[in-house]
Amino acid sequence: FYVVLFLTSSSIQEARENGWILQNSHPPPIWYKTWDYLKFNKVEWGVIPQLIPTLISMILVVALSSSLDVAAIELEIGRPLDYDHELKTVGFSNVMSGLTGGYTGSYIFSQSIFSLRSGIRRRLNGAVIAVCEIVIFLLPFSVLDYVPIFFFGSLLVMIAIDLTCEWLWEVRDKMTFVEYIINVSTFCLIHGLGVEYGILAGLTLYAVCKKLGMDVGTIEETEEEQLKNNSESAQLLRSSSLDGGSMTMLSKDYNGLDYDADDTTTRSRRGIEATHATLMI
Repeated sequence: FYVVLFLTSSSIQEARENGWILQNSHPPPIWYKTWDYLKFNKVEWGVIPQLIPTLISMILVVALSSSLDVAAIELEIGRPLDYDHELKTVGFSNVMSGLTGGYTGSYIFSQSIFSLRSGIRRRLNGAVIAVCEIVIFLLPFSVLDYVPIFFFGSLLVMIAIDLTCEWLWEVRDKMTFVEYIINVSTFCLIHGLGVEYGILAGLTLYAVCKKLGMDVGTIEETEEEQLKNNSESAQLLRSSSLDGGSMTMLSKDYNGLDYDADDTTTRSRRGIEATHATLMI
C-alpha cells in the first residue's frame, strides 16, 4: 500500500482524505500516564449494585468462551488439556489486567492453532508476541492510524470464511453425527437469539441429547488412563525383541490416543536403540 503511495507521489494525508486510512485519532497518552485516568473519586458507587448482573454475565461469558477456546485447541492437537489449569491461567491474567486498568480477555485460539500448524512448538513464540505488544503499548502514537482500512476488512472476511469452513464443514469428520448437529444448531441459535442465549440454548440441547443416551462425542478416557496406556506402550516396546531368528510381535489398540508425530518417532527410536529390537510398521 505504501509502495503504491510512493509511486503515485501521494501523501498519507491525501490517503486519509480519500478514506484509505483512518482519520487521525487523539494521540494516546504517554504510557506511564495511562493510569492517571483511573480516578476513584469520579466513580458513581451507587450504580455498582445495578452492574452486578452484568459483571456475573461477563465472568460466565469469558469462562465459557475460554472453555470453547481450549476445546478448539484440543481438537487441533488431538489430546485432552487440563481445563482447570487453563481456566486458572485465564482467570489470573484477567485479575492482573483488571488491577492494572486493562480489559477482560481470553485465549486467541486462532493464534495458537496457527502456530501449531506452522510447526512452532517453543515458548519463544509467546515471548516474541508479548514483546511486540509491549513495544506497541510504549509507542507514542497509535499504530492503527497507519493501517489501511481495507486491511481490517479483508482480515475479518478471511477469518470469517476460514472459521465458517472449518467449524461448519471440515469439522464434520471429527465429530459424531449428533455432535455435529448440535454444533450447527448452536451456530444458528446464536444468530437467532444472540450470543449469550444462543450458547445457553446450545448447552441445553447438548444436555438433552446426552440425557437421551445419544453419542455426543464425550471423551471417556481420562488423562490418567492415557498415561497408563503410554506406559504400557513403552513396556511393550521394551519387551519386543529379535533373537536368533524368532520374532515376538506385540501390538495394542489405543482407541482415541494420539501423539505428536515427531515425539512418537523419537520415543520409538530411543526404545529400539536401547533394546536392540527391530520395529516393523
